[in-house]
Amino acid sequence: MDAILLPQKIKKDIWYKEPWLLLVVGGPLIVVCASIFTGVLAWNGSDKVVAEDYYKQGLMINKDIQRDAKARELELSALITLDLAAGRLRMQLSANKKLPETVQVSLASSGGKTTSVTEVIRRLPMKQVQPGSYEGDLSNLSVGVVKLLHVKVETMEWRLTGDWFDPEQRQAHLIAAK
Repeated sequence: MDAILLPQKIKKDIWYKEPWLLLVVGGPLIVVCASIFTGVLAWNGSDKVVAEDYYKQGLMINKDIQRDAKARELELSALITLDLAAGRLRMQLSANKKLPETVQVSLASSGGKTTSVTEVIRRLPMKQVQPGSYEGDLSNLSVGVVKLLHVKVETMEWRLTGDWFDPEQRQAHLIAAK
């Protein structure tokens, strides 16, 4: 009977073994860890939203629209072939008017496997070797292992643009959009 009347010691668990502690601290701790993880992902994989020369590009929009319209008017089309063995870029260009002696081809590709998004632009002057047939030298350009190129064939009056998938295996066919 003495055991009933005497106060007994309540057995307590160690503080970190308390189930209520996990409920009170666990939820916010998981949220903090998830937000840190999300922040690291966002910081390392962020895309460039605004181009560095956005103002200059904005001023050029009207000029580019006019050049595209001129290409439609001339019914321009181009077939571009990459010949890595000879180090040449060949192009067949057709239009309903006389073609210029030289045109410029711009090849743009992403910067590679780095996390930063950089665009590498290579400009190549091409000279007419026969009527409608142009060639350019690739000796100072490295186009290897690139799977996608953004191609722009242009003069001061007109331009043709398009994407070239797998340039080592396929030809690019650019047509002025109607």
